[in-house]
Amino acid sequence: MQALDLAKKVIAVNLQLELDQLSADTEILGNFPQFNSLTIVGVIGSIEDELDCVIDDEEINTEIFATVGDLAAFIQSRMR
Repeated sequence: MQALDLAKKVIAVNLQLELDQLSADTEILGNFPQFNSLTIVGVIGSIEDELDCVIDDEEINTEIFATVGDLAAFIQSRMR
């Protein structure tokens, strides 16, 4: 699975959206009222499960959740 596809999938699942509602340019922070700290935990957990990795708390910041593309770039950096 490519990083952008995975980013769209984990956002869609955790926010209960359709995949076609998301693109690389879709803003995450401030764009979805239901996106909160619990959602971040769910997204990070989904990424960890999909990539079989552990993401340290220090790696998590608002910049990776600016857009779906930013999240995809973060995911790409974690892919083996």
